[in-house]
Amino acid sequence: MFLIHDALSMIRAIRAQGGMIRIWGFLLNVPQIAGGIVFFYTIEGLIVGVAALLTLIIAGQIHRREPFSRLTGLCHIPWLVMLPWLVWRLAQFEHGAFQSGWMTFVATTIFVSLFFDVRDVFMHLRGAKTFDWAK
Repeated sequence: MFLIHDALSMIRAIRAQGGMIRIWGFLLNVPQIAGGIVFFYTIEGLIVGVAALLTLIIAGQIHRREPFSRLTGLCHIPWLVMLPWLVWRLAQFEHGAFQSGWMTFVATTIFVSLFFDVRDVFMHLRGAKTFDWAK
């Protein structure tokens, strides 16, 4: 399926860049997908896992049309709703230590990513269309 193929192509292209972006991409995406699989029986695991796959598919389509575009962060718009919900779920409901740790990690990386996403969209609008680290 081309949607998955495009997402995987984007991941390979980002990994090829090396450096911190490779580490950040791993820390941002792998725990969300892995946790979505491990905690699929919980609403948090299901929502985070589906959102992670959806954002990767959307990011893959943006990357296919404009490689290393600063607009890739637009794929994270669903996180604007998911982040407060996830924090609320953490605060209001009991979870096991492992799931709480995972949810805290996911919420933290999403928060940091959204900060950079806003900055990147602003920079794109100012004319810096691609990331400085892109070769």
